[in-house]
Amino acid sequence: MGFFSTAILAGCLDALRWLLWLAAALLLALIVVQSWRGDADSRPALFLAMALIGALAGWACGFASKRVTATWG
Repeated sequence: MGFFSTAILAGCLDALRWLLWLAAALLLALIVVQSWRGDADSRPALFLAMALIGALAGWACGFASKRVTATWG
C-alpha cells in the first residue's frame, strides 16, 4: 500500500472507532433513560450487550489503525 491509501485506511478506522464508541455511549444513555422512566418494554440486557460489543469493536478499530500506521507508516 502506498502512503495515501495507508492514511485513508487509518483515518477511516479512527473515524469508525469514534462512531462505535459514540453508539455505545448512546445505548448506555438509552438504558439509563428507560430505567428512569420505568419503561415496561425496555431490554437493558440486550442494549448493554450491544453497547459492550460496540465498545469492543471500537477498540479493535483503534488497534487496527495503530497497527496499520506502524506497519506501513
